Amino acid sequence: MSKKNLVKKSLATAALCAALAGTAVAFPATASAAPAAPAAPAATAGESPVSVGANANLNMNVDVLGIANKIESSIKTAQNREGFVKSFMESAFYAAGGKYNVMVHNLSQPYEDHFNGVQSFGTATYDGVVYGIWVFEDGEFTNQGDGGYINWAFRGIFERPDNGGYVKFSRVS
Repeated sequence: MSKKNLVKKSLATAALCAALAGTAVAFPATASAAPAAPAAPAATAGESPVSVGANANLNMNVDVLGIANKIESSIKTAQNREGFVKSFMESAFYAAGGKYNVMVHNLSQPYEDHFNGVQSFGTATYDGVVYGIWVFEDGEFTNQGDGGYINWAFRGIFERPDNGGYVKFSRVS
């Protein structure tokens, strides 16, 4: 096995162990001999912070479906903000088995959410922009800020009248 594959397996194993133990784990942006970044703050009960480099990280506060580690790889590979948001949304949707609605939103933008049956909530940071991600059964969301994939993305069963900032979600399954 190559050194690169061994490092990848070691990182994946560390993430899995941390998730099972409920502890924090930090990943370097690359598998090199670069100095380690300062330690992240300790996780509170129910949190699984996963830091994936200087430009993006993920914190899952409620992770009923165990999707935190599944979407960690999408964060690492996103090359731009729009791609990051889309990738984050798609990864969460498929990690949840396509059985739930997903909303990703830039938390610095004003919004209103009324979700039912929240299965997972987490945050991810991309170049200093913090995004919230919800995996849920149904509900409503109003984006009161700027639209576009750099600020939000969603997937599931929904109605979006007038292609505006209001979205009403129905149960997927």
